[in-house]
Amino acid sequence: MSFIVYYKGVNMRKMLLLFVFFVSCAFVAFSQERPRLGILPFTGGANGDGETIATLFSLQNDIQSAFTVVPRTSAVNALVAEQNFQLTGYTDSDTIARLGRLLNADFVVSGHIRRLGNRNLVITTIVNVETFEQMAGDYRTYRKIEDVRRLLPAISRNMIAASRKETTGLPRLAIAPFNIANIGVDIQDAETLAQILAIEIINTGVYSVLPRTTTMQAAMQELEFQMAGHTAEEEAKALGQAVNADFVLSAEARSLGNINMFTAQILHVEDGSLLTGNTLDYQVVADGITLMAELALLLTDPENAVERITYLNRQRSRAIRFGDPAKFWSLGASAGTSLADPWLTTTIRGTLAPLRFFFFELGCDVGFITGVENANYYSIYPFANLAMFFPFANKGGWYIGTGGGFMMAEYSIDDYSRSKRYPAANFTIGFNIGNLFDISYTLRTNFNSASNKIAVGFSHRFTE
Repeated sequence: MSFIVYYKGVNMRKMLLLFVFFVSCAFVAFSQERPRLGILPFTGGANGDGETIATLFSLQNDIQSAFTVVPRTSAVNALVAEQNFQLTGYTDSDTIARLGRLLNADFVVSGHIRRLGNRNLVITTIVNVETFEQMAGDYRTYRKIEDVRRLLPAISRNMIAASRKETTGLPRLAIAPFNIANIGVDIQDAETLAQILAIEIINTGVYSVLPRTTTMQAAMQELEFQMAGHTAEEEAKALGQAVNADFVLSAEARSLGNINMFTAQILHVEDGSLLTGNTLDYQVVADGITLMAELALLLTDPENAVERITYLNRQRSRAIRFGDPAKFWSLGASAGTSLADPWLTTTIRGTLAPLRFFFFELGCDVGFITGVENANYYSIYPFANLAMFFPFANKGGWYIGTGGGFMMAEYSIDDYSRSKRYPAANFTIGFNIGNLFDISYTLRTNFNSASNKIAVGFSHRFTE
């Protein structure tokens, strides 16, 4: 008996020790400090838009979960005003790092509202305060400034993923400002192109990217005086040594007769020799929004660039077709009732949206069950509608439309059968919820009589 008590006592002690161990592990796991993130106002907007976008970015659920968001201090706000950032757009990562230190942050996110040609852009970057490295970037086009709000969740996920990357083993690449060698590209456009190219180089994961810094700017100014007449290779070598980089990327917009082109080359800092280079033609400067991604692949992975560019173009085509929230492309099925013959209706439907805020609906109703005693019944009703679509702020939207179809119904009682064939018109209103579920009401009439249909179903919406 005493042995059993002792044995139980040992078990109790083991269980207690295990409990303490697991509690300790959980405490350590949950008590690990999240990295601290400073968020600067997005520059280039009007009427406080940049401050509003920064606030909305900081309130993203993913950002709140991944970081400790650091509120800006009065000293940081004073420095923001002092640097005249509405013009510089936070392109100087030394200053961004300085702001980060004032905030005691590990990372700093900055953003810019830019216009390239006839395209509106929101550009976001995240910089490591300790290393000055630009960990990632994101750029997206938008139609109205209000549209930026719906872009923030995807942007925030990109920033979070970038903050967790390990890049210490990658060669260091300095991004020189985009040079202008032809008419039609101004300084603002060149700066925007440089940012986009830097982002695409980062996305390849081949280099640790060093954006423009105060040191780089000083070195460039010095080079203007001391290296006049020297080759680009010699200038790149001196510039890379000034910022402790392994390679320097030099890009510019050039022209040859009526041909406009973007050229870029990556140069060794050690001897100024060419590592790789390439060129792409463009029509207008806004083409750089898409061509910079292709140029980055040609520079970092020339062997597989063609295949990867083909895939990239397919993704772009899909984004153009399905990425606009005002275009409702879908495929779905539903079940409903007419509260009369047919009492049960199943529907297969699809929508095509070549235009914003409009879609064509093609579908077919199959009806069962009649109120006529001892009768068998079925109906088939193919239809087509044209509808207006009004997207919600997040996912889904509501629609209203009209169209028509052709009803084919069959009644049979024993050996007797009766058919109905007639065209009909539809008037429909519905709601798509979360890009997944659909609720609709349809009034159908042949202008002699009318029927109703209430339906609930699944609707897969094709998105980017």
